[in-house]
Amino acid sequence: MATLQLNHIARETSDVPRLAAFYEAVLGFERVPSPNYSGFQVAWLRLPKSPDVALHLIERDPAAAPVAVGPGAEGAPPSQLPRRHHLAFSVADYDGFVTGLKARGTELFEKTQPDGRTRQVFFFDPDGNGLEVTSSGAGSDK
Repeated sequence: MATLQLNHIARETSDVPRLAAFYEAVLGFERVPSPNYSGFQVAWLRLPKSPDVALHLIERDPAAAPVAVGPGAEGAPPSQLPRRHHLAFSVADYDGFVTGLKARGTELFEKTQPDGRTRQVFFFDPDGNGLEVTSSGAGSDK
């Protein structure tokens, strides 16, 4: 059997520039060259320390059937995200990251894993997609 690697995660959005700016400002993604498609916008992003995995933001096709919305778009609070779909990232400076979220006025939910060491913060991107950032200290899992 072939060995697979994760290549990219695609998120559709009605506002590519707004969502790209969020991922750049809040999570530290950087834009990388992306194709110029006629008729719709895309932005390809990567994290500097994870160059093999990309985030592709794709302009939603207004003629396509609607897709399920993220839990935040349904009005769910961040406290429900540990048991709902979300993307997870890890960060070395967890406290600094959470302080930055709070300074932006981001609604969030924090918890600690049963190991007592791994801390997590859950929040939404502007389209209501769930996000998690976990402390990357000893004992943290992915």
